[in-house]
Amino acid sequence: MKKNFAAIFLTMTFFVFSALTVGAQPVDKVEQKLDDAWTAYNIGQYQKVLQLVQPLASDGNARAQIILGRCYENGLGVPQDMEMAAKWFRLAAEQNNSEAQVLLAYQYELGIGVPKNDATVVDLMTRAANAGNAEALFNLALYHGQGKYGFAKDPAESFRLAKLAADKGYAQAERYVGACYDHGVGVPENKAEAQVWYSKARAQGLEVEGNVFNFVREYSMP
Repeated sequence: MKKNFAAIFLTMTFFVFSALTVGAQPVDKVEQKLDDAWTAYNIGQYQKVLQLVQPLASDGNARAQIILGRCYENGLGVPQDMEMAAKWFRLAAEQNNSEAQVLLAYQYELGIGVPKNDATVVDLMTRAANAGNAEALFNLALYHGQGKYGFAKDPAESFRLAKLAADKGYAQAERYVGACYDHGVGVPENKAEAQVWYSKARAQGLEVEGNVFNFVREYSMP
């Protein structure tokens, strides 16, 4: 009897394990597909991108959803469709993916593919910044620096947020921090420190030009 019970238990364990793994792809295989898709995206093989990411995006993979959203956003391999882009970005954003939150916030900021909604912009960008996203931190720095979206104009807070982004290597923030030191905005003037940050930005191909403090985002359309 004990032997029979043990045999039944092992059989049941096998079936439970099998049920849990049926249809699931190994994590490393999924990551390889995503890496292949991103490589294909960057060299213009968009049909391959779609072939790789569409099943994964439908299964709820946030990274695949972002890549698919970018394809719709820019009309790469599919007709440009900003509503579809927003749909895929939103699905990834709901999984607390900070990159998707930033991308979706831009659409709400400009009213492209979704209704313009300043409150949603702030919510998405703040959530992404709280997760440590450098681009989101820099955007919040701009909001505080320009007094946008209900934020009081606060140069010191703008500098603090920009510095957090710059410390993560975000080039636009590095240039902004350099300008803050250069002109004494939100921080005591320090020309030497300004050059340090300008050099960091320049090393990433970003020259100092125009008024950094009046930065206006333009949504690039194909």
